[in-house]
Amino acid sequence: MAKRNTVKKAVQRKSKRAERKPKSKKLSRNYRIALVAIAAFALIYSLVFIMGPSAYGDDPTYLSLAYGAANGNFVESAYIFSVRLFMIFPIALFYKLFGVNLFTDSIWDILCFVGSVVASFYIGKEIYDEKVGILAAFLLSILPLTAILAPTVSDNIPMMFMTTMAMLSILYAQRRSSRFWYFVAGIFLIASPLVTPEGFIVIPIAILYLLVELFRKKITINRTSMYLIYGILAIGIALMAFNYLNSGHPLITYTTNSNYFSAIGVMKNGQYVTIGSANQNLSFYPQWMLPYNILQIVSSNISRLNLNPVSIWDQIYVTNFNMVGFFFYALILAVLYLILRKEKRVYFVLFWFLAGFLYLEFGPMHFSLIPFEYLLTHRLPRFLTLIAVPTVIIIAMALIRLAEASRKQLRLLATKGASKINLKTIPYSAIIAVLVIVFLTITSLQITFIQYEAMSLSRYDTFTISNYLNTLPNTTVIYYPAAYTQMFSNIGVYMRFDNLSRLRGLDNIQNCTGIPEGSYVVLTKYAKIGSLNYTPDPLNQCPGWQTILYPRTNQNYSSGITGYAYPFRAVLYYVKSNQSG
Repeated sequence: MAKRNTVKKAVQRKSKRAERKPKSKKLSRNYRIALVAIAAFALIYSLVFIMGPSAYGDDPTYLSLAYGAANGNFVESAYIFSVRLFMIFPIALFYKLFGVNLFTDSIWDILCFVGSVVASFYIGKEIYDEKVGILAAFLLSILPLTAILAPTVSDNIPMMFMTTMAMLSILYAQRRSSRFWYFVAGIFLIASPLVTPEGFIVIPIAILYLLVELFRKKITINRTSMYLIYGILAIGIALMAFNYLNSGHPLITYTTNSNYFSAIGVMKNGQYVTIGSANQNLSFYPQWMLPYNILQIVSSNISRLNLNPVSIWDQIYVTNFNMVGFFFYALILAVLYLILRKEKRVYFVLFWFLAGFLYLEFGPMHFSLIPFEYLLTHRLPRFLTLIAVPTVIIIAMALIRLAEASRKQLRLLATKGASKINLKTIPYSAIIAVLVIVFLTITSLQITFIQYEAMSLSRYDTFTISNYLNTLPNTTVIYYPAAYTQMFSNIGVYMRFDNLSRLRGLDNIQNCTGIPEGSYVVLTKYAKIGSLNYTPDPLNQCPGWQTILYPRTNQNYSSGITGYAYPFRAVLYYVKSNQSG
């Protein structure tokens, strides 16, 4: 009896070890080729459309800090951007290696984009199979949200990579009971907020997931899982050592972020201290995620007895320069399908998606008990990169599961041939899956290329003017509206940070007489700048000025793109005389 029990326990232990045994790390030749092809596709079109700093974000700030770091002039401080080390130093490294240019501006984002594409494959492969992994990688490569930001200097793409690697490491650590992956997970959990504070969201997501798995007895607290803590301690100690050596304050990363975010929403002298306000509208993300009012448009056309499907489609598919296309519509259908099919393997990524979305939707940017304040987190469409990877994996899983439902029909077709095709042999679900993939691909690429055109147009004036200014002597004094709009803040970057002391802000100069003769001035053509009384038509107010460069692109853009990306237009003037008219 005792012997039988011993044998039984041994079999059980062997069975448990088999369950924990990781899937084969080897990929078949076809999947290796497919993954390399998708990664190459993402890399190539990112390089083709390489943008450098966009006109819509904090890009120039990161680049100027990186330039300082590359030249040994970087100190962390109370300035919120100075503690975002994993944005600053990777770019600084590329500046050091290859100089300052559009390639080194954007290559960190591009590499993180390609890395996220590859990581999404391995997550899909781990939780389902290689087919899901390949499809997830492809979908992420064409998702407009990620494809549009990749050629720029957006902090959201590196944040997506860091958070994705953190979740991949946790998945591997749990399933393989691996000390190495627990340690790596701890490193990425702390590294994510060092890109941008929004990366902090992955920490409560990971902790909540691990607590749930602990409660479900899927993991245990032992010597292996403790390596997660060791990884956190390792990067934490390294970070504090760097902070101390750089600024003399080992906890400056924490204090700078804490002071900044605790001040948000606080009024001083009638103005907000930091961000003007956090968007409190709870419909913000749902509206961005589901950008087409499909039901409203369809019902409106039916009520008007307009049943023309082409007309209805034209009304629905207006890009509106959205950044997600139809992906989140596909996500809703995918989740419903997987729940109906009782697909348990979706649990990990569904948990990841829901926790990330709920934090984006309801998480606090500022919280205090006395007095009680709960300011919802700042909302921007690009923050959705936090849930981009689980989104594409869920969609991929549903589509592969749908295609697999046609196995019997596909086998019948293979054995009986085309002459035996009938209603029973038609693989309907596989056809639907393919059509969905084709639909997402076509609509997403169209949105992405339109956005690329818009971004290219938005920088055309200042990029052209900056190239001209680069040909002038290094002593030339240049005035521009430094605080007016993002479109002008890229001038210093486009001039490769060469002698920035020659760039002067004209925001407080009220008229022509305040600008020295022999200077150059960059202004908008069609917009008044604050209280400056010589804009938007400075030549009437300043007859001593001369128009030097009025960039006009020869490329034909749609009126929609022009209105969205080209509202002001920039002009370069030379000050022959500073006398007013």
